[in-house]
Amino acid sequence: MTWLINLYPPAWRRRYGRELSDLIATQPASLGTAIDLVAGAIDAWLNPQSSTAAAPADAKGTEAMVPKMLRLRSAGHGPNVTAADGRKAAAVTIGGTLVATVALMWAMAQYGRNSYLEALLSISWLVAFVFSQHYTTLKGRPGRVQAVFIGGQSIIVMAIVLTAAWISR
Repeated sequence: MTWLINLYPPAWRRRYGRELSDLIATQPASLGTAIDLVAGAIDAWLNPQSSTAAAPADAKGTEAMVPKMLRLRSAGHGPNVTAADGRKAAAVTIGGTLVATVALMWAMAQYGRNSYLEALLSISWLVAFVFSQHYTTLKGRPGRVQAVFIGGQSIIVMAIVLTAAWISR
């Protein structure tokens, strides 16, 4: 998973790359760690001045700077997801799926069945789930990072499904 360090800006990699590489080497590969690393890269590109600023001296020393800055769950600095956050995420997933399903079924009734609407209907739950990450996986991240991460995932998923629908026509 150390290849994900290449997603970070060059100045960031020069300053923290070795430390992050050492941290990743001590952790088992997981989806959560990959999400943390990608979200941290987005944050480093959107806020370059804060990610390359001088590290403040604290009781743990500079070794704790990268995990705190990236909020790496694998290093004990990840989001503290509460039961209420889990309920909010479930409500967004279920509610978003229902709203999208009703809207797409209405569109099918108005415009007739077509492969594009059927493709979007098949992933309505997935897009709603991606939006629910605001309360779980991406909790505590800056709003712009969440917007890029959630919007990017949604666009990619919809593009894949719509391309598949276009090919199947």
